[in-house]
Amino acid sequence: MDTMTRVLIAFDLPAPHVARLKKDFPELIFAQATEQKETFDHLPQTEILLTFFRCSRKMLDAAPELKWIQAISAGVDYMDLAEIRRRGLLLTNGRGISTINMAEFAIGAMIALARGFHVMVRNQVQKRWDRSLPAGEIHGTTLGIIGLGAIGAELARKAAAMGMRVIGVRRTAAPMAYVEAVYGQEEMGRVFEQSDYIVNLLPWTPDTEKLIDRRSFDLMKPTACFINMGRGQTVNETDLIAALQQKKIRAMMSDVYKTEPLPADSPLWALDNVIISPHVCGMTPHYMDRAMEIIDHNLKAYVRGKGEMINAVDLSSGY
Repeated sequence: MDTMTRVLIAFDLPAPHVARLKKDFPELIFAQATEQKETFDHLPQTEILLTFFRCSRKMLDAAPELKWIQAISAGVDYMDLAEIRRRGLLLTNGRGISTINMAEFAIGAMIALARGFHVMVRNQVQKRWDRSLPAGEIHGTTLGIIGLGAIGAELARKAAAMGMRVIGVRRTAAPMAYVEAVYGQEEMGRVFEQSDYIVNLLPWTPDTEKLIDRRSFDLMKPTACFINMGRGQTVNETDLIAALQQKKIRAMMSDVYKTEPLPADSPLWALDNVIISPHVCGMTPHYMDRAMEIIDHNLKAYVRGKGEMINAVDLSSGY
């Protein structure tokens, strides 16, 4: 009887990476499936599932031998976490893969808003020469980071190097490098009050759904900007649109939305103080290379008992 552990790669991991896994872990049987039928053919024998935005309740039901799910994304809000917890499965995620590129995206967004790049692009389309543009600096301003996880920590480091004062919010307040003041979630309003730029990095959980709403935007300076890079569901979009329309805040750059793709009838498309990006801030040409570092580490820990697994998800909090 075959007792070898079976691993299913349920996403399009490039062939050289698959070959490397097979070479480095000869004690494992690897299968790869990107189509639904092929995936469900392999699931009944699968003990380890490597997945990227694919893990439905139907998939869980089809995998009675499953013990560990390695997500290649940082967010796992697309999974049935309650059921995963009920079944006693281990879930690890891709925390840290997008740290560098997302921190860079946030710095770029703040500079773009400070210098009015979005106004320049609109003027270019209209062949309009207008030198009365915003000419701000991010140096000397206050950055408020909502969600001081791995990405928030890297953003704080980069922002401090740019001469920004950094404050932020964690679920549990505790000192952090490069962050002048760390507040708990119950004091989030203090960050909105003080900041010139707010970067939202919150995951979507029952505790964070629509956490940022009219009360938050009412606390912001009229010169402040909001940058949303976490999950669209963490923001009350109706309140956000109202704040932008009424110029309660100066501008916004958003990469995530309540509904994606952003519907054509969303008022956000037409607002001249908004930069819209199509949920791309996590993309990087180095994504799979960094994912492989996590996969390799955790496979060694799980199969060979070498070290501890990293990025275990707290199934009660959702991250």
